[in-house]
Amino acid sequence: MPMLTLIGVLFAANAWVGWLLGYHSVSRYVIFWTLSALALATAWNTVTRVFPAVSRVDAIIRVGVVTFAVVVVAGMLLGSAGRRASGLTPPNRRAVSVVPVAVCAALLSFGAGFAMTHSPLTLYDSVSYHLFFAARWVQDGALSIIPTPFSDIAQAYAPGNGELWFAWLMLPFHGDLAARIGQLPFAILAAATLYALARRLGAPSRHAVYPAAFFLFSRPILEQAIGANVDLICAAMFLTSLYFGVVAVERNDRRDWMLWGVSLGLFWGTKYLALVYTPIFLLLAFSHGPRTRIAWALPGIAVFALPWYLRNWFVAGSPIYPASLTIAGVTLARGAFTRAAMLNTVFHTSDLRLLPVMAAHGMGPSLFFFWIPFALAGAASMIRRGWWPHGFIALVPVLMVPLYWFGFPVNVDARFLMPAIGPAMLPLAFTFRKSRVWNACVEGAYALGLIWIVVGAHAEVPATVPWFMGGWLALNGLVTSTFVAGFVVVTAMMAFAWWLASRSPRWAMPLMASLCAASATVLATGGEHWCRPSRCEYLDTTSPYIRANLVGGWRWVAANVRDSTIAYTGINLPYPLTGEQLTNRVVYVNIDGRPRWRFHDYDRAYRAGRFDPMPPLLATSSGELMPVAQRSGARDDALRPRYERMEGVRDAWVANLKTFGVRHLFIAALSAYEIDYVWHTDGGFPVEDTWARSDPRSFRLEYENPQARVYAVDLP
Repeated sequence: MPMLTLIGVLFAANAWVGWLLGYHSVSRYVIFWTLSALALATAWNTVTRVFPAVSRVDAIIRVGVVTFAVVVVAGMLLGSAGRRASGLTPPNRRAVSVVPVAVCAALLSFGAGFAMTHSPLTLYDSVSYHLFFAARWVQDGALSIIPTPFSDIAQAYAPGNGELWFAWLMLPFHGDLAARIGQLPFAILAAATLYALARRLGAPSRHAVYPAAFFLFSRPILEQAIGANVDLICAAMFLTSLYFGVVAVERNDRRDWMLWGVSLGLFWGTKYLALVYTPIFLLLAFSHGPRTRIAWALPGIAVFALPWYLRNWFVAGSPIYPASLTIAGVTLARGAFTRAAMLNTVFHTSDLRLLPVMAAHGMGPSLFFFWIPFALAGAASMIRRGWWPHGFIALVPVLMVPLYWFGFPVNVDARFLMPAIGPAMLPLAFTFRKSRVWNACVEGAYALGLIWIVVGAHAEVPATVPWFMGGWLALNGLVTSTFVAGFVVVTAMMAFAWWLASRSPRWAMPLMASLCAASATVLATGGEHWCRPSRCEYLDTTSPYIRANLVGGWRWVAANVRDSTIAYTGINLPYPLTGEQLTNRVVYVNIDGRPRWRFHDYDRAYRAGRFDPMPPLLATSSGELMPVAQRSGARDDALRPRYERMEGVRDAWVANLKTFGVRHLFIAALSAYEIDYVWHTDGGFPVEDTWARSDPRSFRLEYENPQARVYAVDLP
């Protein structure tokens, strides 16, 4: 009965918000919930029969990981084929403090309500490639390498488990109604994993909830949870791999090693950065010496990670393309550039004085400065309990810092530290003692810390930092001041519900989840009306730095263009052009006579001497906001080679437009990353704008502003 109630509330919330956002097809809701039910049922049966859980939280984690695995396997199989004509034991019910539960429920409600009306424009990479790849795969019915011009070329070749998840969420609605908050389930999965880890390390339920609570209150975690990047998916899979690894080491059961392999494969198959943290799992696996049963992890790794790397190796020449694979100075697989080229970026530093700033930004400054003393005290308590598993777990975030610092060429991007946030929160469960007075003081301090993170202060910790770190130490609260009172009301409602549910524990989870869904629905609905003419800004989120004129161009396309093929150029932010329900097909069209070449085709031909662009060149190679020596011939020293932009022929470009059946052309002004290295007009537009303006009969200008132009294309 409780679970049926929860399902009913979730279905009603999904249908209500979706209807308001323009998703009016009843059949699509049926398909979505049918797919969800099938995936969850498959995962549940797999867990109960193959990977039996030991508690309810453990079951949630196992079902979450296996559900993700089911979606990825289905996506790989169907996408590769293309489109053709319970072992539960009774739970240990101990009291969990009402404060962290209530504020987390309120925060999730505010986050989901905010996301439904603001996402995907809350995160830059969501509209640059994560959602765009998923949308194209859904439209094409096949997996493919999608070009990422005017951007980081590695994005096109990165492992795609996260994008497969988004594609699965898009499939029923043919739109991003669910995908726009596709990382929210992983925030919950990560929080549940932290709770389970703390419990496994011996923390009582009342204390084990705090690492999960502060994890959710981390600004980067919240901002990822309400958007459609894959960083939080990757961080959640790191935590589940850590959890299952500890279980496998302690029990040495082949089924535990198998599930660990599945989780680890999902982790490595979601983002390249996962490879950098591999030493953590090698240390974990062999912490009790070599064991033959560790080999049972290999099938999961092979299924969920290996296909992406093999694809790159076969298609482009390196499993980690566009980077070359080099070990001990020996190049095993040649890519487009070397590690030295990857270091030629303004976003790499060797100044250790900036590391505290990166750590604060990576965790959220308000949380970071509160966290430090409690984490030190908790870590000391963990280490005193012995090396395994307490000392090992306490050491994990410490080991991740040098891996981050030396492993990532772009080592000022604090997102790459996100997998360390979860393990770093675990010591907060071990600051407690046997003294009731001490414990009451700690819980009071934690409650004040959560309140502080919500409210914050309009101030910034003073520091001398590079230009791109401006605002990284701001102490703003998560909730905007206008809606703090509303947040308090929702928190009080959640606290009362938790108190009621404590009398009937089996209702606790369904009741809280139902209230979160209902509250998020009210907030999403009200957010469209209460703050007119704009939308309600419940959360104080970091700006994605998307130019307002670009958004204006997207809105014009959304209102005036449907069922069209749109070619885009100038900046790699194509997803908003697809339309609310993927009504438009969006493509990048090469400007030479090679309509279907992708970057790896240009790269191989350039290095082999089969592609020798004729001067004058329309683009030159560079680092990331850094120059490189300009020369001809094969090169591997440029992080942004721009081969596909070097040679342009108007007639060849027009022929390519015909090949793809393009009916509209969206041209954006070049960004700061490109404008010094790509030919452009006085207004900052690429060469396609000049070609289009020279033929007004074939290219009719329908919309323009200083940074975006839209042409209707009618080619003879």
